[in-house]
Amino acid sequence: MLPESAQQVSKLRAQFYRSFADALDASACISNINIPREKSYSSTLPRVSWTDDQGRSNYLCMYAHSAPDVLVPDRPTILRVGVNLGAELAMGASAERGRRRYNWSCQFYLTLVSTELSAALPWIVKALGQPCGLDLEALPELPYTLESKTAQVNSLWTRLALQQVQQSQATIGSPSLA
Repeated sequence: MLPESAQQVSKLRAQFYRSFADALDASACISNINIPREKSYSSTLPRVSWTDDQGRSNYLCMYAHSAPDVLVPDRPTILRVGVNLGAELAMGASAERGRRRYNWSCQFYLTLVSTELSAALPWIVKALGQPCGLDLEALPELPYTLESKTAQVNSLWTRLALQQVQQSQATIGSPSLA
């Protein structure tokens, strides 16, 4: 990732995390918000974590799904918000005990462009408040269209993010990331 892109993603992340923490009805902890040197695909991303009204641990992290780099300087910056994903890796040996404390019912990725981030914030908060996991039909519509790619975890893309990634891939001739 180019240094300018890393700075842009870090700034967007800090703003988004603060706004997200303010929008929650729970006390939230923001970890590692100011990383001196952004690592493009770091394994220890800054995140927002909180405990919901049912006593379950939740967390959210935002990172660059794709961004300009030295080899592809015209690649678009596409952001990904991950909600409650990867806890099974962090729990290790205490997985069974952690399973009861972790919010397994609401897990998803939302992939979007930076201009769509602020409109997604209230939607994400509402999605997290659903009692039985992610129900797209019960959520208010976003000002942009979502494309769903379901495997084991819901992977939602905005149409604009999907188009930009596909255009970038067509330009450089690489296989699909979606």
